[in-house]
Amino acid sequence: MSKKYLTMVVVLIAANLRLAVTGMTPIFSTIQSAWKVDSTYTSLLMTIPLLCFAIGAMLTPQILKQIGLNWFVALSAVLLAVANLLRVINVTTMLTGTILVGLAIAFLNVLVPTIIAQYRPNDATQLTSYYSLTMSLFSAIGMGLVVPMSNLISWQFSIQLFSIPAIIALIVWLLSQKKLQTGLQKPIKKTDAQPISFMQTLLHDHYAWLLALFMGLQSLIFYSLNTWLPSIYVDHGVSSATAGFMLSLFQLIGIPAALLLTWIFNKRIILTIILIGYVGGMLSILLNGIGLWISALLLGFTSALIFTLAMALITSSSDQMEVIAVRSGFAQFIGYLIAAVGPLLFGKLHVITGGWLSVIITFIIFMVVTISIGFKITASEQFQQ
Repeated sequence: MSKKYLTMVVVLIAANLRLAVTGMTPIFSTIQSAWKVDSTYTSLLMTIPLLCFAIGAMLTPQILKQIGLNWFVALSAVLLAVANLLRVINVTTMLTGTILVGLAIAFLNVLVPTIIAQYRPNDATQLTSYYSLTMSLFSAIGMGLVVPMSNLISWQFSIQLFSIPAIIALIVWLLSQKKLQTGLQKPIKKTDAQPISFMQTLLHDHYAWLLALFMGLQSLIFYSLNTWLPSIYVDHGVSSATAGFMLSLFQLIGIPAALLLTWIFNKRIILTIILIGYVGGMLSILLNGIGLWISALLLGFTSALIFTLAMALITSSSDQMEVIAVRSGFAQFIGYLIAAVGPLLFGKLHVITGGWLSVIITFIIFMVVTISIGFKITASEQFQQ
């Protein structure tokens, strides 16, 4: 019974983890027109959350120690709901609210693996797959509905609707506590050792660094592909409208990809599939025509699959909740910092070389390095420490 409640909790929290950020992008032009701001302002609405993801991930383990898991999840959901309701008031509250949204999502990003580790550690892979699938699904739904809702009512109200999943997640989380506590698979492992700090992890936890590099490089690849694939496709002969549709396909194909880990449990097989998808997707670009569509499918599927794997590796990295919380925060802190440089790096490379071949080759190099780190993680003797 507890698994049903935990699945519900994980899915409802996951519904919030991209929606309030990616759901904004289709109405950026509307916001610019309504508030007489330029693209620099709206670009901050994407940059700020990424920075907050990194900062919030670093803060989460310490806050978790102070207030505990139950209160932290509840307060993060409240923060997210309130921030979405209030940020549409004016230009200043939008920026402030976006900071709060980014922090709330950052907290929940780290807390989801901690929740899974506490209540159903034996089902970590399956629950992580559901988490990833729901996150992609609600992101796609939000991006598809925000413009029609803005036209039907107002863009401010459409943003405020992002509070609904957070409120529902909060209610279910509070109501499910008794069921979750009575259905624990095993007691949380306690030790007499001093709590693990972020700095100790930074200096001494080799496995946490592997997780951070894996998380960071796959994020760098994902955000860089999101940024530059449309331009690559246009320069290979398709229209801007078609390139935009292909990017939507890139995002939507990730929804079924998240379930693959529930069918194939061998992580080394999954890594091999990801490597084939990565390299095949990049090389397909060189074929032009149908090859561009193949690349969108392969790269979108692979990007979603490797994110799901990264989260599953974090969730199963220890049998101590505190260790998982610190490793999750550390991996996401380092990961989002790494990811933030990706789009700029590939853009500069394109400008310097004047073409996309060097960009494609560099993507493949990053992909091979990422998968190599993944294989090292799965082979590590510290995997269950």
